[in-house]
Amino acid sequence: MLPRNFAVALIVLAAMAGPGLAAGTLGDLNCDGSVNVFDIDAFVLALTDPAAYAAAQPDCDRLYADCNCDGEINVFDIDPFVLCLVSGGCAPCPPPPGMVLIPAGEFQMGDSFSEAIADELPVHAVLVDALYMDACEVTNQQYAEALNWALSQGGLIAVADGVVYQHGTGTTYPYCSTNSAPTGPPHYGQYSRITWDGSTFSAVSGKADHPMVMVSWYGAVAYCNWRSAMAGRPLSYDLSTWTCNFKVRGYRLPTEAEWEKAARGGAPGRRFPWSDQDTIQHTRANYWSSSGVSYDTSPTRGFHPCWGAADNPLTCPVGFFSGALQYAADWDWPGPPDSYQTADAANDYGLYDMAGNVWEWCHDWYGSTYYATSPYENPRGPASGSYRVLRGGCWYDYADSCRVAYRDYFVPTNRYYNRGFRCVLPAR
Repeated sequence: MLPRNFAVALIVLAAMAGPGLAAGTLGDLNCDGSVNVFDIDAFVLALTDPAAYAAAQPDCDRLYADCNCDGEINVFDIDPFVLCLVSGGCAPCPPPPGMVLIPAGEFQMGDSFSEAIADELPVHAVLVDALYMDACEVTNQQYAEALNWALSQGGLIAVADGVVYQHGTGTTYPYCSTNSAPTGPPHYGQYSRITWDGSTFSAVSGKADHPMVMVSWYGAVAYCNWRSAMAGRPLSYDLSTWTCNFKVRGYRLPTEAEWEKAARGGAPGRRFPWSDQDTIQHTRANYWSSSGVSYDTSPTRGFHPCWGAADNPLTCPVGFFSGALQYAADWDWPGPPDSYQTADAANDYGLYDMAGNVWEWCHDWYGSTYYATSPYENPRGPASGSYRVLRGGCWYDYADSCRVAYRDYFVPTNRYYNRGFRCVLPAR
């Protein structure tokens, strides 16, 4: 039985409730885009009968009832829910560990510097909902742990010749390569930093904190689902159709618009993620430096001096560009210098490596003219296509690809030594 004060509060709320906030906020239990008295019955159901709530609201996330942000749904959420109703919604819960909040809002998407790349135009206004984003790219260690979890579940993955595939699909949907896969195309096992000994996945020694590479779009999506399941969250993706349910609060890949808004850090007109300048140097990013790019002002050229003396992939540990004096003894880079002064490359949201290191898979299908017809609110790319979007540049490419507006793309099955990803989580 619900507490008496809850019933009393509901009587008052019919007259007091505000106009509501956007969907994806605490208290929106009927997923109609507002938090108001029409959410009361759904909240009661979420509180008292989770199975009935799931049946009544199949496209909604019961976690929107966790109004006190303690990770559980119980009577202690009643008073916070009442406050949500009175105010028309509540602020998002604090970010989960390792993630930062990207607030909802409008930004100008596209190239504002006239860099003459047609698919970055026209510059257009976009509104995206609030979300949490990984502060750093998903690491080899994180992916290996998820692979071991998926293996323990049975029926999720299969390994053939050192390549991880979706279970039961043969070789149609490759997830990632391990270093036991054949060398050369299409598996490139020599570039993987994930080991497979026939029973267990591990990160290569010294590369645990480097970004995961040799992962396909399908492998990134699968990781998002595994991460959701391990955390007890609903799954965002249907892995039989590769479609995403954006209404549930599970981990997923960022849309292209979400990625660019996050990379801009809340400031308009940026060429790069950092806020103090529109140039790029090796002190801030892991990329190929060239004097042929006017805004590449790095005194060192070619591959990054810390990582350019090793075997590919020449990734750096995630979050390396923190503004601290970094030492070879701490990071085990293969050649001089013995120490390296970095500049703070985190943007104003606290995101690292949004320029360089590895390309990052986004949710969207790629469309070269999509910006001309893109919707204003939460664009999610074309309905279909041949290629998925990649953002952010990498250790292998020039400075121009590290611009926040730059768009790349590739077939979703592709795995290569310069491609990784990070996850997002809808804020509530």
